[in-house]
Amino acid sequence: MAEMNATILIPDISGFTEFMNSTELTHSSHAINYLIDAIVNAVGQDYELAEVEGDAVLLIKKGPAPSRKEIQGTCLKIFNAFHYQRKWMQQHTICPCGACQAIINLTLKFVVHHGPVAEIRVGRFVKPSGIEMIVAHRLLKNSIGNNEYLLFTEKFLQHAQDETDDMMWTASSEEYSSIGKINYQFALLNEARKNVPEPPSPQNEYRTDNTSYLGTRIAAPYMEVYMTVTAIPERPQWQPNLKRVEQEGSGVYVGSVHRCTFDNFAATLSPLRMTVNDDGIMFAERYNIPEMNLALVYEYVFKKSDDRTSLFSCRFMNTGESPLPAEFRADLFKRLQLMTLRLKEHCEKKFVETKS
Repeated sequence: MAEMNATILIPDISGFTEFMNSTELTHSSHAINYLIDAIVNAVGQDYELAEVEGDAVLLIKKGPAPSRKEIQGTCLKIFNAFHYQRKWMQQHTICPCGACQAIINLTLKFVVHHGPVAEIRVGRFVKPSGIEMIVAHRLLKNSIGNNEYLLFTEKFLQHAQDETDDMMWTASSEEYSSIGKINYQFALLNEARKNVPEPPSPQNEYRTDNTSYLGTRIAAPYMEVYMTVTAIPERPQWQPNLKRVEQEGSGVYVGSVHRCTFDNFAATLSPLRMTVNDDGIMFAERYNIPEMNLALVYEYVFKKSDDRTSLFSCRFMNTGESPLPAEFRADLFKRLQLMTLRLKEHCEKKFVETKS
């Protein structure tokens, strides 16, 4: 196994384990994937992506160590990209589950080390290995009383060009069995987090009126009813007259675009907002019907009656400048009545099947 000098950079998402253990696995994995993508895209071609290790990204740069200023700039670039994506996801989520709501609590730390690294081939994969890789990974578990920091090992600093900066650095060390004492310096990122840019606010305002809601009781938990309604690509399974949904992108979030083909018209649907309070959840989405020059907003309200029963209500409003023809309004109301009935049947059948 040939060895080469390399810089080891590990951005690690702190709180990942607690996040996964206490919330829905599918949604938490989906959220983490978006954040990992933000990290990888931010670092660009400067570092080789060696491995994604669940909650951390292993990045390698072969050759001489970068300067202290350079690696600090790389870490802050990743840090900003991570938190910008985290903020954007928090703004645009339409999911009230624990995973999607707890993403705001995730943080990011960095370990930077330098030394000889060997490459081993495992099947068709090449993995970096050696004692320096072990040291870098061990340092992810340390005595720093914070979840967001830069950690530069003494070995990295010996190879890097020393430069002054405006961060406050603290010298420390850790003792590991079979490795010994590892000296390092660390700087907290509390101030850096305050400087992360804010994503543009979603365009989710709309005009409301006094249109009445159509309501029904559904023998299924209100969260299951909510998740059924917001799974927009799956609506043809239960929504009458909806033949197909073509989705742009891979997710459903505020502003996502879904092209819906009904039996006698086509509409573009986009989620607008999700509001959670003690009474339940309100979800709103916009329908644009270009051939009629119409803009509609549908509101859906989900309330818990008990652990097995929910109260569901919905309405539509004309939020565009063109008047809604009386005949088409009557047709939409009939569709709303039938949709409510089909949703009730679908959710109750699904709930019974999951319990049997």
